[in-house]
Amino acid sequence: MQLKGQRILYLVSEDWYFCSHRLPIARAARDAGAEILVATSVANHGDVIKGEGFRLLPLKIERSGLNVLTDLSTLWSLVLLYRRERPNIVHHVALKPVLYGSLAAWIAGIPIVINALAGLGFLFISNRIFASLLRPIVLLAFRILFNRENSRLILQNSDDFLLFREHIGIPASQINIIRGSGVDISRYQPTPEPNVSPEHPVMALCVTRMLWDKGIGELVAAARLLKTQGIAITVRLVGPSDINPAAIDAATLDEWQREGIVDVAGP
Repeated sequence: MQLKGQRILYLVSEDWYFCSHRLPIARAARDAGAEILVATSVANHGDVIKGEGFRLLPLKIERSGLNVLTDLSTLWSLVLLYRRERPNIVHHVALKPVLYGSLAAWIAGIPIVINALAGLGFLFISNRIFASLLRPIVLLAFRILFNRENSRLILQNSDDFLLFREHIGIPASQINIIRGSGVDISRYQPTPEPNVSPEHPVMALCVTRMLWDKGIGELVAAARLLKTQGIAITVRLVGPSDINPAAIDAATLDEWQREGIVDVAGP
């Protein structure tokens, strides 16, 4: 595919997330001739983004939390940004960039809008009052913003596909399922099965943020069951906690480590 003359803007809440999940895609678009712009909160990966030849657009956007004044300021900043840069395509990644970016793109008249959701997260899993009150508003926003001819939605699983098609009313023709963010098989290749013994157990590695809705609790329960059965396996948790209502507190992680159920490596 040739993208010469196209200007593509990626909106991601944090620079590290762009580098870990969207950098190869943006690189391929650049190699196909597109000009790449990245709008994100800049912390430690700004030089990596600029080193790829992308134009970095620092933006204050909070990944979690709900502050009306802050969020209105973010939305207005996006509208001004889109009007100034006039991208041909905007690619929004994760819930808040998808919602605010889609609204800003509508106001600014951006020709093509791509929204990528890896999942719906805490807001659609939690039974807390805050989530229950906010959920119908977000569903209504989805119905209005996504049901447009120039909008395409990327999902990663069939459950979300059914939600958007059956309950929100987004046409199937506007939804694509891509089952994951991809693996670079030039860097990650299969190796022979190891010889397993009590002295050399299998290491099962879970790399993610320490959130209940990532299934960490279920993984620990499975590790506890395997331990009672004498299975030669070590389950290691690698990843940080997070500013998220579903975050697993440090005391719980410490207790799992003390019990010897799992090996908690931290971030």
